[in-house]
Amino acid sequence: MAAETSTKRTLQPLLLWAGWVVGPIAWALHLLGSYMLVPWVCATGHHWTLHASTLVALAISFIGGWIAWRQWGGVGRQWPGGSDRRTSRIRFMSAGGLILSVLSALLIVVEGIPNFFLGACL
Repeated sequence: MAAETSTKRTLQPLLLWAGWVVGPIAWALHLLGSYMLVPWVCATGHHWTLHASTLVALAISFIGGWIAWRQWGGVGRQWPGGSDRRTSRIRFMSAGGLILSVLSALLIVVEGIPNFFLGACL
């Protein structure tokens, strides 16, 4: 039991930071990956790969949001505030990670919308 709680305490900061960075990394990879795929899509005509990259990036961003949501639920889903410092920090990191993941998912969707209306070979 003691080993389980010490492992949980060591992994929690990594999970809190994962909630902050997974969504923005997914957005950045989607942006760069879409630009890198365009010449290949133009040459082969496989437009579905741009849609697939959008779905994969969305899934990764949602995983970051899910991690942050689980961490926030572990300390009670309240806004950071007047409780003890540790709980307040966990709530801040979790809420911030959730907000960043949602904003990253929104950016991924906004970047993916033109793929449905415009051709890759303009």
